[in-house]
Amino acid sequence: MQNLSPRNMTDEWTKKQLRPVYYLCGEETALKETAVKKLESLFKPEAFNFSQRDAETADIASALDEAQTAPMLADTRFVVLKRAEKLKKDPMRRLLDYLADPCPSTCLLLLANWTREKTDPIAPALGAQCAMVDFSPMNEDQAEAYLNDKLLAGGVKTDKKALGLLVDTIGTASITLDGEAEKVLLYMHGQDRVFGTQDALALAGFARSQNPYELSNALRARNPSAAAAAALQLLAAGEEPLALLAQTSKALEMMLKARRISASGEGAAACYQAGMSPGQYNYALRDSAAFTEDKLLKSLRRCLEAEELLKSSSKRDPGLMLRQLLFEIVSGK
Repeated sequence: MQNLSPRNMTDEWTKKQLRPVYYLCGEETALKETAVKKLESLFKPEAFNFSQRDAETADIASALDEAQTAPMLADTRFVVLKRAEKLKKDPMRRLLDYLADPCPSTCLLLLANWTREKTDPIAPALGAQCAMVDFSPMNEDQAEAYLNDKLLAGGVKTDKKALGLLVDTIGTASITLDGEAEKVLLYMHGQDRVFGTQDALALAGFARSQNPYELSNALRARNPSAAAAAALQLLAAGEEPLALLAQTSKALEMMLKARRISASGEGAAACYQAGMSPGQYNYALRDSAAFTEDKLLKSLRRCLEAEELLKSSSKRDPGLMLRQLLFEIVSGK
């Protein structure tokens, strides 16, 4: 069995090279669906040489009989079986038997998304001529490259900081990045210039004088003067005090989550367990070292108390209360 990246697989197809089985696994469902469409566009198989089935409802015996049938008036027959993780015991056994000796004139595409708690029986059954293609969630660098490719294809150049800001704001899921790329292309339509950081801020709904991360960055760096200045700037720009309070508590919560999940030994999957992108998780874990767990818990409780006060009293100065809270969080032990 060969391990291929999605790009390696597409390169093979572009060269009209095919394997008897491609096993597309991982959580990036949208990219797997895109791969199937790419296969169709490159090889343009006739309807009688191409079929798609859902493993949960398909008759696996019929699907495998088709895979073992010679193609009609063509070199290759294509069979696509989606959600292979849904196969029951007996159908799965039939599939594994086929993988031991796949038909050389058929290209079988298996799409699956096994949860981390379950053992994947398909990968070990793949033969030497077969390939497993990893569609795991992208990390930040991969997401930035993916988004950059989408924008370049639409004629828009951007800088790395702007890409990083967009990815940090919306995450690394391909379907979300596709939507964001469409927004950027519309935003830049008719403009012959580079899409920069200020454009990314504006597209995310922030004024050009604002940086949405200044407050949380100052908080996590335990810089009281920078935190107070960021809070004042955002309040002056019209940001709601409760929104800034939510931003503060979110930064604290992310650090607490990262610290606890890291200590539990989750390994490479820790960021997804925490509901963060890999970059967000790594930054939160790094910054949490400046706080004790007790300090993080006390700070979260103080955020709740401040929220109650802001909601219950109109006589308090929200800006002053927020600055006092931030100073307490970043300065105390």
